[in-house]
Amino acid sequence: MSFPQNTRRWPRHPVDLQVRVLAPGAWPETTIPGRGTEMSEGGMLLYAGILLNPGDMLELEFSTPSHSRMKAVVRYRDGYCFGLEFIAPITA
Repeated sequence: MSFPQNTRRWPRHPVDLQVRVLAPGAWPETTIPGRGTEMSEGGMLLYAGILLNPGDMLELEFSTPSHSRMKAVVRYRDGYCFGLEFIAPITA
């Protein structure tokens, strides 16, 4: 049996991170709780109760003392599971 070659740029690491997803285009700013289960240097696997599609941009807020934010783009979707690619950190 042959397995597909792993073409990922960075290795994934299992995590259990609580994050907040800032809904794109929502006013006032709306946050949805989410959970990251895998993370790499370039992105993460996110579970969140929000309807997003590949190509959608969003912001993630991590539970750090300074509430770090990161821009990301949805690259994959399977129900409420999303593969995200990090774009850039957002300065405070």
